[in-house]
Amino acid sequence: MTQYYYAPASTGNFSAGFDLLGAAFEPVNGQVLGDVLAIRGECATTKLSLSGRYQHQLPTDSTDNLILHCYQLFQQRVGKTLPGLDLHLFKELPVGSGLGSSACSIVVACFAFNHYFAEPLSKAELLQLMAEAEGGVSGSVHYDNVAPSYLGGLQLMLPGSAHLCRNLPWFDHWQVVLSYPGTTLSTKAARAAIPSQLPLKTSIEFAAGLSRFVSALYCQDEVDAIAALHDVVAEPARALLMPELPALRQALTELGVAHVGISGAGPTVFALCQSEQIAAKAATYLASHYEKNQDAMTHICRLASAGARAVKDPTQCS
Repeated sequence: MTQYYYAPASTGNFSAGFDLLGAAFEPVNGQVLGDVLAIRGECATTKLSLSGRYQHQLPTDSTDNLILHCYQLFQQRVGKTLPGLDLHLFKELPVGSGLGSSACSIVVACFAFNHYFAEPLSKAELLQLMAEAEGGVSGSVHYDNVAPSYLGGLQLMLPGSAHLCRNLPWFDHWQVVLSYPGTTLSTKAARAAIPSQLPLKTSIEFAAGLSRFVSALYCQDEVDAIAALHDVVAEPARALLMPELPALRQALTELGVAHVGISGAGPTVFALCQSEQIAAKAATYLASHYEKNQDAMTHICRLASAGARAVKDPTQCS
């Protein structure tokens, strides 16, 4: 009997927390925005087939795929050879989009394998494995995509802590419009644009902004939370990679959008909206002014409170 597993899209950094904040999102209309992995059964040699809207962005050789790489890593971490699996990936996230595409594939794969084999790894061990696998793709180990995709919600990373991350409060009426133009931006290239060292002034501004944002969430001070959403680390360094951002921000601000930022490494942008009406206006504007080709998409989303999970139907994951 085929078993299906799903992991949602994620937005890393969330403006105020470079490498330290990440949120999982799902469209309010119930569409799938994430990856679905099917385990069809056991076989002599593990094999993978592909489908989905963004299948064409993956390597044509399905043996060169993160899903199979994760199965190798999972077996190494478990410490024994496991049976071959007949796998099928529904790729519903664009690659190099800033929506945690590689992290999503890694999360759904590792979660599925752990669930299928009766959970030999603890939640913390599994998250660590996911982060290490993601580090091989992006060039550094960080949790701000894998953690929310795995656990759901808005996650604050806790370097050095045994907890690894913590789920933060949110404002239930907030909606986030995610708009992907259809073009790609390499995570490694985007990270390379950021200087290896920051001036003391910038470091203090970053710490102050992140602290203010987290404090405002816990105090449920919406005005202060929005005011704290400034990216002083990644966005200034990536300005040349996303030259359309200032014009988009100005237009969306005039429509009442509370904040506009880069989703992860980009080129997807996110628009934080305080009402359904403003979100609808923002989505219409972005679909008309930011989408470039048939791969483009714009979704009105809510925070995905649940992360990776088993599902009954690959077309119904919300």
